[in-house]
Amino acid sequence: MAVFDRRRALALAAGLALLDPSPALASSALLSERLERKDLSKPVFNKARPGPQRYPDWLEGTWRCTATFAGFEFPSKTMSKSALIKEPTIPGFQKLSLVYVPDVGTSDVSYDVRFAKFEGIEGVLEDRAFNLKSIVNAYLGKDAVESVEYEPTRDANRTTVNIRPGASPNAERIELFCNARESETRASDRTFFASEASRQVTLGYGKDFGTARVVNTDYQHVWTFTPTAVERSSNGDSLTDAVSEARVTLSTAGYVQANDALRFTAAPNATGGAPMPSLGGAGLAAFEPAVLYSHVMTLRRL
Repeated sequence: MAVFDRRRALALAAGLALLDPSPALASSALLSERLERKDLSKPVFNKARPGPQRYPDWLEGTWRCTATFAGFEFPSKTMSKSALIKEPTIPGFQKLSLVYVPDVGTSDVSYDVRFAKFEGIEGVLEDRAFNLKSIVNAYLGKDAVESVEYEPTRDANRTTVNIRPGASPNAERIELFCNARESETRASDRTFFASEASRQVTLGYGKDFGTARVVNTDYQHVWTFTPTAVERSSNGDSLTDAVSEARVTLSTAGYVQANDALRFTAAPNATGGAPMPSLGGAGLAAFEPAVLYSHVMTLRRL
């Protein structure tokens, strides 16, 4: 059986980092439009560091969230489904490879989430330290998180999640780096759209003594938050409306790493030798979603 030419692939993989996506992938359309047509191609990372994601004022507070898995698909036009399903490093295939949905296919998971104002930063932000600890513990069904390190005033783009020893065979520490953010509000129904493209570095226990297991995954989350119920309360002579329930959708696009894109798009060798990597095909594969996941959530204000 022919063996993939790893030496050539590594050389070509370095070239992929210099490629821009095709014009079809580099869309300037609104986030809501791209989400509707499932155009969740990988954003091109640049040197500009994104600021913290600011949320609408109505989300401020603590909510009870119930999350349900709504399906998945393999939309790639350059990589075969049969090859992708055999690849364990695809985001979401292993527990904790997507820290916001640690066990992708699980439904009816409930946990608390919080959005708050932080001193020194304008607007309402996600309380990421609180939320990630709550989410991971709920999905793993135990007190799995030892601590979450996140300081939005110092660096809004890095989060460290420390897993308690023995809580998971897949991770003992997760480093999450945000590379791009985007948001939009639809005036007709106040739906708020928020996207975040991240690289997750998962560090776990290696097979060899003293050697850590390190897995890199790249993915993009797109959330929508739509108010569905409002409660009116009296404060003296004035009446105040507060959103009490909201419907949330989460669409997740998982991408392959550059060297995997080369492997998945390599063409058969006419001479019977090792498959020949294709820089053009791999360039497309590295930016298109390898897998798409959908979740639906309900938020109820506490």
